[in-house]
Amino acid sequence: MIIKTKAWFIRQTPMLADMADRELDVLDQVSDSLDLRRRTRLWEPGYPANTIYILRAGIVKVSKTNDEGRELTLGFYTRDQLVGELGIVNDTPHDTTCEAYEDAQVLALPKDDFIKMMMRHPPLAMRMIRLVGERRQKLENRVESLLFKSAHSRLAALFLDLGDSFGVRDSRGRIVNLKLTHKEIASLIGATRETVSFAILDLRKDELIQTEGKRVILLDETKLRALRDA
Repeated sequence: MIIKTKAWFIRQTPMLADMADRELDVLDQVSDSLDLRRRTRLWEPGYPANTIYILRAGIVKVSKTNDEGRELTLGFYTRDQLVGELGIVNDTPHDTTCEAYEDAQVLALPKDDFIKMMMRHPPLAMRMIRLVGERRQKLENRVESLLFKSAHSRLAALFLDLGDSFGVRDSRGRIVNLKLTHKEIASLIGATRETVSFAILDLRKDELIQTEGKRVILLDETKLRALRDA
């Protein structure tokens, strides 16, 4: 049986997979492993963005709240994914909140040490640039969707995106293995809870999805993609 120590996890993380042992040993020495109970916050607005986090287990949520107190969920992240990456490209404090959506374990890496590692290892720097760019593009796509797409289209896009990150195949289709309330789904697509409830009912009637408690099963991804792109 493999004992999954901090050092073992660092060596298994795709972002760090091609780095030399001596470099991984440095990360092992400067990093901390944190166990988070559900709702524990890694950061909130005003916190210094001086730490990079890699998830070892569980799920964290990143969100932003406007002046009226309305929350917009920016994303959910799970094992092997990295959060806090914007601290690499600027020195401003966080303007978002990151909390454990369920019990989670993360690896905390000081930003300065991570940047030094990027400077010594250009492929890591390129992966970080790509990650920041991809997440920015995804947010821009969401803004465009909020402005121009129907709630049904936004919902289809969300389920397909969550299926890519949290999907598990079974005989019916792809199960989105993330339990979300209608209110939480509404905060992801910029809609009201009532609108989400009606849209989900329509997708169920059209046999595009099936619901199982708080989980969604994607039955027809071809039609969901067509709806997303409509």
